[in-house]
Amino acid sequence: MKNGHSLVVDVGNSHTVVGIFDGDKVVNHWRLTTRQQTTSDEVLNRISGLLRFSDVKSSQINCVGLSTVVPSHERPWIKALEFFIKKPVQVVSSRNCLGLSIAYPDPSAAGSDRLANVLALRERGYTDAIVVDMGTATTFDVLKDGGFAGGIIIPGISTSLDALTENAARLLPVTIEWPAQIIADNPDDAIRSGLLYGFRAELEALIAQIKQELGKDDVPVFATGGWGKTIVKRTHSINIYDPYLTMEGIRLVAEHGSDPAQLDEEGDEV
Repeated sequence: MKNGHSLVVDVGNSHTVVGIFDGDKVVNHWRLTTRQQTTSDEVLNRISGLLRFSDVKSSQINCVGLSTVVPSHERPWIKALEFFIKKPVQVVSSRNCLGLSIAYPDPSAAGSDRLANVLALRERGYTDAIVVDMGTATTFDVLKDGGFAGGIIIPGISTSLDALTENAARLLPVTIEWPAQIIADNPDDAIRSGLLYGFRAELEALIAQIKQELGKDDVPVFATGGWGKTIVKRTHSINIYDPYLTMEGIRLVAEHGSDPAQLDEEGDEV
């Protein structure tokens, strides 16, 4: 392991998480809104602003890792990070995932955040595990025999709410919180009940089917992502909630990756 600090960035569809590690410990983290479009100048402004609130100086950061599921954000983030940190950026991908085997016929189609999740568990010594990553989409990422076996993608909780209220004229957006009981006596709680109790039922059924396909009932199940904390207290199907799991996998690639990002000189920023 390299000494010093690592800066990791996880660009999701709705939110971007920025974290600083000291060794394998998270010492700072921030959650930003992912904008539809961004430039490297805007990214630079956000990153430099965040580090002003940290005890860690840019000169103390030894390695940088990036995962993004938004292709248009990859270049601006790489350009801004390299300019500000003065270190090459290791981007998590099928080409840069520390020898992780990927069961997809086209390994490049595997999401970088999903690879990061299973990398983090492999590093902890697991050979078989399930990660439920609850964000804009909810992914079920399967670690099998030490490799990425694939998994499942379903709409996330907030995505389901948006689809419902946008397509049903009389249903309005609601705050997402657990109703007292599943049988609701008003439309708002009926929506909440369907979203949360329905999501939990789907999650538990899918985890059970994954375990059945793996032929193992004792496979540990981890949860991460923005909605994980809401769900984990209401189900026995998840063993551990770890909000930093994806960042941990990105950190491993930042420290040990072998494919630093290469950018040409094109572009009008930084």
